[in-house]
Amino acid sequence: MSEHIAITGIAQSKRPTDNKNSLADLIFEVSSEALADANLNIDQLESVTLAAHDMMDGRAITTMLNAAPAGAYLKDEIRVAEDGAFALIMACLRVLSGHFTNSLVVSWHRSSECPDNTFHTVANLSYDPFFYRPFALNDVTAHAIQAQRYMHKYGVSELHAAQIVRKNRSNGVNNLLAHLRSEVTAEEVLKSGHISYPLKALDLPPLSDGACAMVITSSKKLKSSNKPRAWIKGFGWSNDTYYSGDKELAHLESLSLAANQAYQMARINNPFKQIDVAEIHDITSYHELMEYEALNFCPGGAAGKYVDNGSFEINGELPINPSGGCLSSNPYTATGLIRVAEAALQVTDRAGEHQIAGAKTALAHGMSGLCAQSNCLFILTGNI
Repeated sequence: MSEHIAITGIAQSKRPTDNKNSLADLIFEVSSEALADANLNIDQLESVTLAAHDMMDGRAITTMLNAAPAGAYLKDEIRVAEDGAFALIMACLRVLSGHFTNSLVVSWHRSSECPDNTFHTVANLSYDPFFYRPFALNDVTAHAIQAQRYMHKYGVSELHAAQIVRKNRSNGVNNLLAHLRSEVTAEEVLKSGHISYPLKALDLPPLSDGACAMVITSSKKLKSSNKPRAWIKGFGWSNDTYYSGDKELAHLESLSLAANQAYQMARINNPFKQIDVAEIHDITSYHELMEYEALNFCPGGAAGKYVDNGSFEINGELPINPSGGCLSSNPYTATGLIRVAEAALQVTDRAGEHQIAGAKTALAHGMSGLCAQSNCLFILTGNI
């Protein structure tokens, strides 16, 4: 890129499901904290980029109520109805256009307002009303079908998936903001009972409350400071077909395309060796395995072998999801933006108890849509 973009402010909320604060309060708190972390006052803020789902928030045009606590009053504001990481893509493009020099990116979700199976019922409404919706497809059943196809094609075992859960839940213990901060064994995962084969209860992420905010600033407008900054060296995004039956479910093609864009921009040709830490969107344990392959961390069908070798453990060759990932915290729309926030904290040595020593280059991944339809990727470094 001819112009560089820095992440200058980061804020995340805690992510339990018994949060007593209103959604507006959650949004206001992280937005204010991100601006303070960036040493930016509201008058200096030029644009606000939001990510929210009307259906998941339970109201039409949800940003009419939530844009103001996100700092968007009398600001140039735009929204994407995708995962929060896609809002960061939009913010980067707006800054690179030259029309803005900074942006506040905010995303949120309050799962506690979706009792029982309401969340999954709403997810069913995203499907085609004539061909798919009547078959009770939702986020869980669609991902289960995709996991089945992956298992069948490559012979991946349920134990491999269980090891992913064990790893991420163990990592999450050291993340003070995580929703689930308790370890589980692979045996406990295997015994947790099927929800939709092959997905068992512990193969799926929790439904969490939470919000995340981030300030990005053009390098041309950065003030001199000794504070460490995370720099966006490359990014990419891609959307696959809406109809799940029209694609090979065992391959996350849109993630591969997004990764190739980001790698080319950041001059990454051997991601397994050049990346020090990765935060990826593990919407299920099986999807994390598929993502290893789509991100070219290992050859197709070899993810299980790398898991057996401990390659992606917190003390492995390429630590993945040291924060605990989505399997430890899942405030739905904000989950991908949290992955970027965690990656940025890693390269600035601010990740606290789950810091990876010497992390200089990090990968962050966001996902949206059923059967991993849409994906975006960021490469971050601690210096230009």
